[in-house]
Amino acid sequence: MRLDDDSRLTDKWINVFDEMRSKNAVYFANNVDTDVEEQLPGTMFLKQVTFDYVKRNNIKPKQFEMLRDAFGNNTVRTYFNNFEVLKMEFFRREETRHWMESVDSTNGIFYYRWGDAVLRYLTLALFAEQHEVLHRLDYNLPYCHKCR
Repeated sequence: MRLDDDSRLTDKWINVFDEMRSKNAVYFANNVDTDVEEQLPGTMFLKQVTFDYVKRNNIKPKQFEMLRDAFGNNTVRTYFNNFEVLKMEFFRREETRHWMESVDSTNGIFYYRWGDAVLRYLTLALFAEQHEVLHRLDYNLPYCHKCR
C-alpha cells in the first residue's frame, strides 16, 4: 500500500485489502492522471517502446481499450499514485518482470523520467483483466491529496 505523506483518508473506508481479496484484484487505483510531453520530454517515446514490445512478443493486451486510449497526441495516461494498493505477486510474474526489464533496457526510466505511475498504468493495461483493477472513485472513498 502507498499513501503519500501529503494525502489523507478523510472518513471511514472499507477494508481495501479484504475487498481486493474477495474480488481477486491485483490493484486498487486512485484517479487516472496524465503526463504531458511538454513537461516530460521523451514521454511519447514510451508509446513506441510499448507497441514495439507488444508486437515483438505477440502480446494480446488484457485491457485493449485501456492500452489503446493510454496515449494521446502528446500525452500518456497514468494512475495518480499517491494512494494505491497492489498485489506484489502480480508484479512479480514472469510476464510483468519481462516487460519491466524490457522498458528498463531502453534507459527511458533514467533519461526521460518514466515513473512508476505511467509504468503501472501500462503494465495493468497489458497484463491485468479489467475486473482485477479496482478504482477508489467507484467505492466513493473519501480522500484528499495536498489537504488543507
